[in-house]
Amino acid sequence: MLPVITRTAFIVVACIISAAAFAENVTKPAINVVGKGIVAVVPDAFSVTFIVEEKGPKVAELNKKIQLKVRNLTTFLLESGIAENQIQSMQIQLNPWYESAPEGRKEAGFVLMREVRVTHNNIDNYDAIIDGALSSGVDRVQQFEFIASKQDNAYQQALINAVKDAKSRATLLAKELDVELGSVIAVHENGSSYTMPMMRASAMREDFASAMPGQQMIEASLNVSFAISTQD
Repeated sequence: MLPVITRTAFIVVACIISAAAFAENVTKPAINVVGKGIVAVVPDAFSVTFIVEEKGPKVAELNKKIQLKVRNLTTFLLESGIAENQIQSMQIQLNPWYESAPEGRKEAGFVLMREVRVTHNNIDNYDAIIDGALSSGVDRVQQFEFIASKQDNAYQQALINAVKDAKSRATLLAKELDVELGSVIAVHENGSSYTMPMMRASAMREDFASAMPGQQMIEASLNVSFAISTQD
C-alpha cells in the first residue's frame, strides 16, 4: 500500500503546484490592449467568376455540354492573354430540376452548374474579357472584384503597424495610471481583414463602364498583454 500512497501524494502536490502557478499567472498585474494596423493598397488585378449551366434529364449529357462550354471559355481566355494558371475550374453542383405543372411541381431532371474563376493583372481589359466570355457560352457572371496581388506583403506591414499601435496604447495607459510598463506577457494575433471594392452581376449590368478600382484596406489586429508594476 505504501507505493500507492506515495504516488497519490505526488499527484496531489503536483496539482497544488500547477494551480498555484496558474493563479499567479492570472493575478499578475498587466495591461491588455488591442493593437490595429491598416495598410491601403491599390488593386492591380481583377478576379471574376463565370458560371456555366445546363438542364436536362441525363447527367452524362449535361456533363458533355458543360465540358464543351468550359473548353470554349478556356480557349477564349488563353487567346486573350490570360495564363493557364490564372484559370481555375472550381466546384461543380448537381441539383434536381423542377418544372411547374397543373398538379404542382414536377421533377424534370437535373441542373448541372460549374464555376470558373479567372484572375488577371490587366485591369484595363476586364470588360472585354467579360463580354468575350459571355459570347463564348458563359451563362452568367457570379462575382467580380478588383484585387491586390501582393496582399501578403501588405498584411505583414499592417501587422508591424499593429504592434506599434499596441505599444503606443500600452505606454499611454501606463503613464496615465502611474505604473511602469514591463515586458510582454502574451500576444494573440486576431488575423486579417480585407475591404475591397466588389460588384455583383446586377451592379455590373447597371454601370460597368464607370467602375474604377479603388483602394483596398488591409487590416491586422492583435491582443497584447504587458506586465506592469507600481513606480517607486
